[in-house]
Amino acid sequence: MSDTLCVLGLDAADYRLANRWGCENMLLENHGELESLTHSLDVPATLEVWPTIATGLSPTEHGVELDGVGWDNATGLRAVVRAVQLLPEPLHEHLADLKAQLLDGGYPRTDESTVFDDGTVRNWPGVTPCYVWEREGEWFERATDGDLSADEFVRRYFGTTGSCFGWLAGQSLSSVPIVGIHAHVLDHTGHMYARRPTALRRIYERVDSLLGWLRSRVDRLVVLSDHGMQTTATNDPDPGVHSDHALIATTESGPLPTDVLSVRDWLEDRIDAGRPERTNATVDAPREHLEDLGYL
Repeated sequence: MSDTLCVLGLDAADYRLANRWGCENMLLENHGELESLTHSLDVPATLEVWPTIATGLSPTEHGVELDGVGWDNATGLRAVVRAVQLLPEPLHEHLADLKAQLLDGGYPRTDESTVFDDGTVRNWPGVTPCYVWEREGEWFERATDGDLSADEFVRRYFGTTGSCFGWLAGQSLSSVPIVGIHAHVLDHTGHMYARRPTALRRIYERVDSLLGWLRSRVDRLVVLSDHGMQTTATNDPDPGVHSDHALIATTESGPLPTDVLSVRDWLEDRIDAGRPERTNATVDAPREHLEDLGYL
């Protein structure tokens, strides 16, 4: 059994849709609707809300705002991307990785402390580099332009999503108090299928199936989102636009936080309740042999 608290940031998981479509692994034993926040836009923005969840601070306080994003650099890189798309398909993946690394400096990250300071975190907007998210954004751009089929887009996306879930399961065994990862699959597919509820439901059910796998491998799990998605399934006025219906679900018992600003304090209370003991790393093999192998 592991005492590590595993946090899955499931972007755009809409509380109403998870309930409507019976996503029991997405909702876990204890769940509720989470109030998001708006800042630069009239609706919640991914880049601003995730660092709020991690820091417990508003965008003005943690410093990650849409106005700080280097959109000029992004525009120039998009032109390069379109030109290179004429090259053979295997080169596209390398281009997406390069674009992610080049844009890394243009996307702001907070300097404030986060709930993950004593643990590990990956692909969390506004907190860590997000190469996976950037690669997925490249696929979404190509799918939107008609350069990538919807089937291929979904196939690739579930590859990266599965890797994210697997990373979280692996980190749960690493003897740290908390681990976190962000997965963007329900956001891009929510935008894509907002007017096609049958297709979107299949995505939710696939994600829920993956969550069932994760749920069977970690002892303490928290699933939360930054916002939901307006869809025709929920009779919203602007399908494909972010909604305020975020969610939080957990295997932990007791009252849940009601808004994104209070998530950090809630998580820290649970970290303190189950903090594992850390041990220093040791290696039994002779150092000379490790050097001979080229490991050191």
